[in-house]
Amino acid sequence: MTSAQAKPFKVLGIQQIAIGGPDKSKLQRLWVDMFGLEVTGTFKSERENVDEDICAIGKGAHKVEVDLMQPLDLEKKPAVHATPLNHIGLWIDDLPKAVEICSWRH
Repeated sequence: MTSAQAKPFKVLGIQQIAIGGPDKSKLQRLWVDMFGLEVTGTFKSERENVDEDICAIGKGAHKVEVDLMQPLDLEKKPAVHATPLNHIGLWIDDLPKAVEICSWRH
């Protein structure tokens, strides 16, 4: 399937952006202080080794959650400050179809 061909699913938008670092205060200076995102909540979990601020940008259907994460313990897993756990979550109109189509490519 080339990019010009129709796909059996659509990306509807961005749901979430998760960004981690060893010290979320540095992330806050950029995302909250400079970019003006609103802190809408916090989440802390020993099991997930995370202390995060939940921020938002946009309104209504265009609202995107931006999670600023730091580990509770730098030595424990999961390592939310490591690049592999930084991610973007997408709204997909037919997630099972998207998984099916994308799975056969790997």
